[in-house]
Amino acid sequence: MSKVVLLVEDNDFIRNMYQLKLAKADFSVVEAVDGQMALDKIGEHKPDLVLLDLMMPNVNGIDVLKSLKKQNLVPGLPVIVLTNVMDPQTIEQAKELGARDYIVKTDLTPSQVVEKLQPFLK
Repeated sequence: MSKVVLLVEDNDFIRNMYQLKLAKADFSVVEAVDGQMALDKIGEHKPDLVLLDLMMPNVNGIDVLKSLKKQNLVPGLPVIVLTNVMDPQTIEQAKELGARDYIVKTDLTPSQVVEKLQPFLK
């Protein structure tokens, strides 16, 4: 049975690109375009991993992390931040809120990002 990855990204082009890469790597992909939708889908689909953008409309990625920590929705759910925000304070805050890894989109190709997810899905 394939692992379920919740891909949270508001940019259609980027979301589609990662969706294709994840599907090609045999993951089932659930998509969300903002933080509120992400929280709803986490409760509904119980994903094995969340790939979370930070800069989104309505509810941003940091707020998603705060909500997950506060509600303890899915204990042990690995959340990987995938963003272009390179601010050291934001990186620290995301990790303090439970992000297992913090990936800057421009540092890795989509294929490398998918490779980095593998250890969290064992």
